[in-house]
Amino acid sequence: MYQPEYIVELLGKHLDETLSKQETEELQHWIDAKPENQQLMNRLAHNDLLIADIRLYLDLWNDAETTDREQRILNKVAQQTMIQQPSSLSSQLRRWIPYAAALILVSVVALLYINRQTKSISENVITVKDILPGGNRATLTLEDGRTIDLNSRQSGIIVGNDITYLDGSSIVNSKDNAAETLVLKTPIGGNYKVVLPDGSQVWLNADSKLTYPSRFAATERVVKLEGEAYFDIQHQRSSGKDIPFKVISNGQTVNVLGTEFNISAYAEEAQTKTTLVNGAIEIVNLKSKHINKITPGQQAVLRGTETTINKVDVSKSTAWKYGQFSFDDKSFDQIMREMARWYNFKVQYEGGIPADQFIGNAFKTDKLGTVLRFLESSSIEYHVKLNQNDTYQLVIHHTGRKEAPLTN
Repeated sequence: MYQPEYIVELLGKHLDETLSKQETEELQHWIDAKPENQQLMNRLAHNDLLIADIRLYLDLWNDAETTDREQRILNKVAQQTMIQQPSSLSSQLRRWIPYAAALILVSVVALLYINRQTKSISENVITVKDILPGGNRATLTLEDGRTIDLNSRQSGIIVGNDITYLDGSSIVNSKDNAAETLVLKTPIGGNYKVVLPDGSQVWLNADSKLTYPSRFAATERVVKLEGEAYFDIQHQRSSGKDIPFKVISNGQTVNVLGTEFNISAYAEEAQTKTTLVNGAIEIVNLKSKHINKITPGQQAVLRGTETTINKVDVSKSTAWKYGQFSFDDKSFDQIMREMARWYNFKVQYEGGIPADQFIGNAFKTDKLGTVLRFLESSSIEYHVKLNQNDTYQLVIHHTGRKEAPLTN
């Protein structure tokens, strides 16, 4: 068991990026030990979220000036004294009581770090420069209802005789040869890869769900998609016949033998888009029953009973798989929805949705503030608010229409 003082030392080095390899492993061991440790680490990574915690603790000693209150916190830490629970504590603070001492320690580290960065404390309005991007996050739900939080230090899983990570480390041992229904789900701000039992590969974008069997049937291979995914399907034959692969998504079924394609089928989007990279696929409109065949470089756009086929630059639809946003030929509202799924914020428009058009790419590994730099040359202003449930709200204010290129 690590002493709190040592964890504070490690957190301080983490903020200054001076951790040794051994210290990095020790800090990760502490993070993995308890869910609340991971939660504290998340709040430390998002300094703006910790501001509310710091203010709560400072308010416990509201009979002195801010500097004195900060010193009282330091004294509490030095004395290793747990906070008692006065009747005037807010319900939010009571939730933190089980590990209040640890949170004080983390808050002190964050406070010192924020001071070094000359970051101002604001009650409701924050900056975007420290809002971090998403990463490898997903859950795997088994036939018996168990849900496994997949390792964020891994990027994907393999479904075979057993279920393993890409590096071969075990997740679930198979008990028998019966096919089970599995569900891989990514949250907002998450992506993950799965290698299916036939060797086909699927990359899931943020806020998406793939339902598939642990073993495919001999006559056909069927999966269901909600959200967005990139498919690289292996061609298979049995007894001299091709084994078709089917993807059922929002309003359509995609029939394929062996090919690469992208499907964007979010429930909140008005259209389902299927973009073919290579090979050949059929798009079956489940409402009209109409079938369209598309060739590489084409995109099928399904809306209700209608399906239209367009010639497109496939790199724009598959940019997310390679760690980028592509803003070409997209409405401002669509750009914001894609970013919101990755950075986990809600969008609020003041003055209507801007009609501005942007071109170019941005890296999904960048912090939100870096990605939003493309707005600086437009007539669009923005600020971010921290909601009471620790979620972000990006407020967009449009002062007029102005076309501006994205130079990232």
